[in-house]
Amino acid sequence: MNKVIRCKNTNNKKIVVLLISQVVCGVMPVLLLAAFVLLKLYETKITAVVAIGLIFLCNVGYMLLARRYNVLNSGRRGERDLYKTVRHLGGNNIIFCNLPVRYKRGRSELDMLIISHKGLIIVEVKNHSGTIQGSWKADKWEQRKYYRGGKNTSQEMDNPIKQMRRQRDIVKSILNAAGEDVWIDTVLYFSSSNAKLKLNLRESDYVCLGSKELLHFLECYDRNVVVSRVQMEKYARILNEARANI
Repeated sequence: MNKVIRCKNTNNKKIVVLLISQVVCGVMPVLLLAAFVLLKLYETKITAVVAIGLIFLCNVGYMLLARRYNVLNSGRRGERDLYKTVRHLGGNNIIFCNLPVRYKRGRSELDMLIISHKGLIIVEVKNHSGTIQGSWKADKWEQRKYYRGGKNTSQEMDNPIKQMRRQRDIVKSILNAAGEDVWIDTVLYFSSSNAKLKLNLRESDYVCLGSKELLHFLECYDRNVVVSRVQMEKYARILNEARANI
């Protein structure tokens, strides 16, 4: 049976704060408009301008908060999908969820780290939809969405391959500092069924689209090495101790 260690997700608190802030920014224009009419703020030029300015700022703030909330909430849904998928993984693995890691100036949070008898795998989940285009060496990838009527939108995202490379270097440095030389692989998981990938990758860049593909990759993963249970527990203990000091 798998041993799951669920760490605190720092985004949960941010999501709650963003949701409350959205409600405040959504209610304030209504209250200000009511005060504008009932208190006859329009009779004085200064109060009228201030009231209208505040209403405008609240509306802008609401849109910005909503955008950030949607991004974080989408990421959280992807992490939940990842957890549900990996729950079906057989074996006696040690699985970290939302593992914070830091070594010197390098700092990150892993969506998932799987310590198995076959090795260590970092899983990064992206809940992006639309067409994802990019290269392993580019700093940015493009996410393009197409809508009815020919409309489409485009936005950039940080290259997750480079992000996982930094995460792998941090984890490897933590284990090396404790006297452990470990090979670590990474896999990028797109959880949305509405994603289409057009990526220029190397043979060593593992990318999975959908839960079935990810589960198949994890079940078939094999680097022809065997990690003992003692070593697995040792790696987990080192990372747990490092997490406690962050």
